[in-house]
Amino acid sequence: MKIIVFGATGGTGRATVEKLLADGHQVTALVRDPSKLPSDNALTVVKGDALSAEDVARVLPGHDVCVISLGNSRSTQGRKRTINPHICEYGTRNILAAADPGLRLIAVTAFGIGDTRDKKSFLFSIAAALFMRAILADKEKQEAAIKAAPNDFVLVQPVGLTNGPATGDYLASTDRKARKMTVSRADVADFIAKEIASPEHHRQTVALSG
Repeated sequence: MKIIVFGATGGTGRATVEKLLADGHQVTALVRDPSKLPSDNALTVVKGDALSAEDVARVLPGHDVCVISLGNSRSTQGRKRTINPHICEYGTRNILAAADPGLRLIAVTAFGIGDTRDKKSFLFSIAAALFMRAILADKEKQEAAIKAAPNDFVLVQPVGLTNGPATGDYLASTDRKARKMTVSRADVADFIAKEIASPEHHRQTVALSG
């Protein structure tokens, strides 16, 4: 398949690109800094920005699946954001504006918003209020935009992300359940790859936990 990944240089995006390449897909990545991705004959790296409607419209056509893993890995735990605080919403709106209605979307958002908003633990709610309010608000608007679009989609809501190895032992729940409060980025990538290979969830939210 031909798959495009937005947010490919972030932790989850990069893990997803690596998994998709390993599975034999043709992958395109729109990134601001192409040097952050490895060289691979099956990987087309395009310099650009998801916040540019022109860049997105130029690169999006011709793909079977679009993976959206936008965000800022340096924006958690109270550290200063280094890119637009509305990257998830605005970037996704650019993607939706350029997308054919038949393009399937798989978006990595966050546990504790949208369909799982009432499933946050007390400690998570405190941490979210202190350090992640703007991030989660951005992802809430991102999810709302996707749900309003005609495209088939899966909203992947991982709990706390780690850099651990792929285990294959994770819970993908459409019932808003979480087993553990961490999951590795490699396991998120594994779920995305499996969903691309054999679609099981259509216009659904999937909570992903270890």
